[in-house]
Amino acid sequence: MLNRLKRRLRSLLQRAEMERELDEELRYHLERDVEQNIEGGMSPEEARYAARRSFGGLEQSKEECREARGVRLLEDLWQDVRYGVRTLVKKPGFTLISVATLALGIGANTAIFSLVNATLWRQLPVSEPESLVYVYSGNPGSPYSNASYPDYVEFRDQNQVFSGLGAWGGISASMNSNDQTDLITGAIVSGNFFEVVGVRAAVGRTISNEDDQTPGGHPVVVISHGLWKRRFGGETGIIGRQIGLNGQSFTIIGVLPQEYKSAFPNRVDDLYVPMMMQAVMRPPRAGYSGEMNPDLLKVRRNRWLLLVGRLKPGVSLEQAAASLVPITKQQAQLYPETNRNRILTLTKVNDGDPEARSSLLSVARLLLSVVGIVLLIACANVANLLLARASARRKEIAVRLALGARRARLIRQLLTESLLLSLLGGAAGMLLALWAVDVLKGAPPPGVLPVSLDFSLDGRVLIFTLTLSVVTGLIFGIAPALQASRPDLVSTLKNDSPALNHNHWRFNLRNGLVIIQVALSFVLLIGAGLFLRSLGRAQSIVTGFDESKLLAAPLNINLLRYTRSQGKEFYRQAVERVEALPGVESASLTRVVPLSGGSSIRGMLIEGRAAPDNNFRSEGSTGGANENAVSMSVVGPKYFQTVGISLLRGRDFNVQDTEDKPGVLIVNETFVARHFGGGDALGKRLSLDGAQGPWREIVGVVRDSKYITLGEAPTPFAYAPLSQNHETGMTLLVRTRGEPASVAAAVRQAVQSLERNLPVTNVRTMSELIGNALYAPRMGAMLIAVFGLLALLLAAVGLYGVMAYAVSQRTREIGIRMALGAQASDVRRLILREGMTLVLIGTVFGLMVALAATRLLVSFLYGISPLDTLTFVATASVLATVAFIANIIPARRATKVDPMIALRYE
Repeated sequence: MLNRLKRRLRSLLQRAEMERELDEELRYHLERDVEQNIEGGMSPEEARYAARRSFGGLEQSKEECREARGVRLLEDLWQDVRYGVRTLVKKPGFTLISVATLALGIGANTAIFSLVNATLWRQLPVSEPESLVYVYSGNPGSPYSNASYPDYVEFRDQNQVFSGLGAWGGISASMNSNDQTDLITGAIVSGNFFEVVGVRAAVGRTISNEDDQTPGGHPVVVISHGLWKRRFGGETGIIGRQIGLNGQSFTIIGVLPQEYKSAFPNRVDDLYVPMMMQAVMRPPRAGYSGEMNPDLLKVRRNRWLLLVGRLKPGVSLEQAAASLVPITKQQAQLYPETNRNRILTLTKVNDGDPEARSSLLSVARLLLSVVGIVLLIACANVANLLLARASARRKEIAVRLALGARRARLIRQLLTESLLLSLLGGAAGMLLALWAVDVLKGAPPPGVLPVSLDFSLDGRVLIFTLTLSVVTGLIFGIAPALQASRPDLVSTLKNDSPALNHNHWRFNLRNGLVIIQVALSFVLLIGAGLFLRSLGRAQSIVTGFDESKLLAAPLNINLLRYTRSQGKEFYRQAVERVEALPGVESASLTRVVPLSGGSSIRGMLIEGRAAPDNNFRSEGSTGGANENAVSMSVVGPKYFQTVGISLLRGRDFNVQDTEDKPGVLIVNETFVARHFGGGDALGKRLSLDGAQGPWREIVGVVRDSKYITLGEAPTPFAYAPLSQNHETGMTLLVRTRGEPASVAAAVRQAVQSLERNLPVTNVRTMSELIGNALYAPRMGAMLIAVFGLLALLLAAVGLYGVMAYAVSQRTREIGIRMALGAQASDVRRLILREGMTLVLIGTVFGLMVALAATRLLVSFLYGISPLDTLTFVATASVLATVAFIANIIPARRATKVDPMIALRYE
């Protein structure tokens, strides 16, 4: 602190001296001008007045002097840059190693930041996206829900804060063109949708209000640029072409711009149709029963639309939300059964999905923390290299200081060299990040819906990389610069070799950096070990069914407006034709595919017990802890035989279980244990529709299995027969005698021979579905393991560098020891002891950090404690082994020192 004050005082004194000299020069010129003016015949008053007029010019001279000092500063900086470049070029090995180390750290950070940027912060390619908002119609417990069409119309017509309010509903459609049928994802939109979001067609036009007036009156479609290129080869005459959608002819009226994918971030919609074509594109039905009612445009209870609004100029998000409250209150009064307790929640479109954002942010924080640790290890490595290099330059620095160079000037020079290194590392890291991003693109997340992630470089990524490079240069450069600029002038100028009695192994900056590297590496390796152990546990989880030789093929007859009787006949014929195929052992149907991530949850009432207050049904939910709820699925004949789930008691469903007979159910072991204390559940009855029934009898009990995720706890589950509960969204399950993928094409052909407009896509083996369920833990384990190994490599290199440098500095000492009788084993033990001491200290610090940090990983782990003893012991062993190898090489080199040569060493 005292030295800092002295330097500041010296700087102020120098500046004051400059100002004093300028003022003296000013007074001198004023007095001379007055004398000359009097000699020229002016009166004293006139002479002083004329001299004062020249005062402004002299003041300008003072400003020019100040500007000259700024120019000199720029010239000094340019000189520092040129000198730094020459210095780095003279040491190509040092420069290459430093740049490569920094490239690994900066590249890893840039790659992960690009992933986070593409997932969370990419703006939609629409006009003025900052004024676009999502409008959710939910309740206090679930604020981010969709709206019904009648509610949307009232919001659109009665609000005073939006210049436009559009509606968007996701759909899947069967597209038939050129005798090829595909399942295409898209959206059904209001006539003003494209006007609201601000998107114009690249070819043709978009949907307008005129296309959205009469139900079924305008079968037109706008397609994406990707579908136009992929499916139609970029055909120039695409406008006016007819294609089949869900069995009806539609006219293509426009192609969207290439950059526009969807109104929802990271989603891809390949076609858009007017809202009034809802009856064709999203067929009305009661649940999934196949009944052709109700009409989604008239029913207020069915909430399936996402609302997108553009705020008027000057209207804030809060003002817009407050102005919509009277509309929701009016709806609650007029329609209490459907709109009681409804609230509107507004979010910025650029903020993305608010429900997914929190989980994505937690993953982003984890990944950025991991790569941040890798960068810190890289910085410590380069800092050690700079310290070693500064030792080699200590005579140069001492001479410059002795000749009058200021310490601040030397620090600036050394920091300039550090920044040059970091900028070179940043440029190389950017190239490395581009390669890493390409690798990530090759491993897209699984799922039926296509996902669009834009990893292209934008201003945000470039600014991040540049800022990171500059900050990195300061982090690893400041400490070496401060230490190098403060040498012992007398000893350094007298003798360039280190003193014999110097204790090289006391705690110093180089050793401290190694300890930090080891500690951070230990933390990352612990994280990698936990994720790998978690993945191993997940892969070893018993599913409860036989997933081998099992194929799943979705049958989306709900797209084709099948009636109930037509759907039943189609399912019967489809199963018969598939079972007749060579290589097929059996086939069945299910509403919920195991481990697909979805479930149907029903409120229930067991006969003879008090009725619960919360009977409900929620399609696609992932379950809950409600004791009066049960997850269930509708299944076809021979389902348990096909899937491989054992029947423990009772009977399977049979041909007598028809709609005119009492309803039946089969439940699992956990259901019996939870609701009947593990006793006999056969013959007991329950209702899924309240106290009025109908009542369904439990006729069988099957073994537990996994239903939604691999990591789920034992869950009560019930099965209902398709023959009594017809639904239209069934999936065909096929058990084969050989490899299931080999019969996929035959299964697809057999189904489409019954209905050419039915897309049979996304046919997968059950092993693939289980692999999809493991995608997140597998990717997490892979990324953390890669970064953990990278950190271990950097730490090992840093440790090796410190020990090798220490051995080179102690050549004379080692020679004297060996000349006095020390054995090679003694020298080896000496070097190993010092190196492993650093490792031990770093491991202890890393252990303390890991014990606290790993508790944050609980939500990411499968069936393993964040304080898993085996992981901690194994990680410490791996780190010790690698550290020993990094130490033994310099130690062996030390034993080969020739005492005679060492004693003559200067």
